[in-house]
Amino acid sequence: MQALYLLALEPVAEITADQHSYGFRPERSVADAIGQCFLDLARKTSAQWILEGDIKACFDDISHRWLMANVLTDTNMLKQWLAAGYIEKAAFYETQAGTPQGGIISAALANMTLDGLERVVSQATAKTDKVNVVRYADDFIITGKSREVLEQKVKPAVIAFLAVWGLTLSEEKTAINHIDQGFDFLGFNVRKYNGKLLIKPAKKSVNAFLGAMRRLIKSNPTIKTESLIRLLNPKLRGWSNYYRHVVSKRTFSKVDTAIFKTLCRWTRRRHPNRSAKWLRAKYFHHPALGIWQFHTRTFGSDNRLVFLNLVGVAKMKIKRHIKIRAAATPYDPAFVRYFERRRKQRLLLNHG
Repeated sequence: MQALYLLALEPVAEITADQHSYGFRPERSVADAIGQCFLDLARKTSAQWILEGDIKACFDDISHRWLMANVLTDTNMLKQWLAAGYIEKAAFYETQAGTPQGGIISAALANMTLDGLERVVSQATAKTDKVNVVRYADDFIITGKSREVLEQKVKPAVIAFLAVWGLTLSEEKTAINHIDQGFDFLGFNVRKYNGKLLIKPAKKSVNAFLGAMRRLIKSNPTIKTESLIRLLNPKLRGWSNYYRHVVSKRTFSKVDTAIFKTLCRWTRRRHPNRSAKWLRAKYFHHPALGIWQFHTRTFGSDNRLVFLNLVGVAKMKIKRHIKIRAAATPYDPAFVRYFERRRKQRLLLNHG
């Protein structure tokens, strides 16, 4: 039922959305948000200070009264969704605020609530303040020419804007940093080194990924090699695809090395009485490619014996992402040809 109502609500949400809102919107992605960060911060004359905004329990605290009064949909149905409550560990909990728990319409409702942030910030500042907003769902950054602009103009305007919807900034997670110090946003680290802006995978995100991979490998000590590779490969592909548009080559090599060491320990635990030479020949020295690569033999679709190889993250090609136009939306007829060209470019990028 929510999917049906979302079909009617999404075009309205798209046409009224902030131009630099990128989360949970059709034809937009994290890569677009990071691309906008680069455009706002890369030049020598760009803003040097950044407000990292974190909204406290955004999806849980949005005012039901505001949603009922401002969202253009069937209010009776919306009221039922908002007041439906949720069940956790066999206990029922009422919902006095926030969007529907786990509902596919929740992201659209949250976006509609936060749309207008760009306008409010723009009204509170001057063009010379170099203020730009980049938002992905409830995560956002705002640039400014000085700490004073962000502290005295931008932050009060944001706090007042959020208060209308029953929301607040998290004081613990909201920070103002200089671009030379850098900041983390959506799993990326954005920082200038000697005046040059570099965007890399954030250390916290890399460590979290490696921790998850180590736990996965360690928790499967007796699994077949084929099954282990089939568990790891989708995760390696997905993670490397997420970061392939930024300065990631060195990080990819480090990730490959860390996973290689973890797999070495895994093989030694499986065969404690075998020599390193035997382990190398069985698991790592690829007889067909003549290189070191974790692999196994298995039967293909034609019942022939083939090699199944672990995905090498370092082999992922770094390709620049073409950011979406700020004003573009698939619900505006003026952009039909633009999105057709963009889809063709994406196909070429993915298969080139």
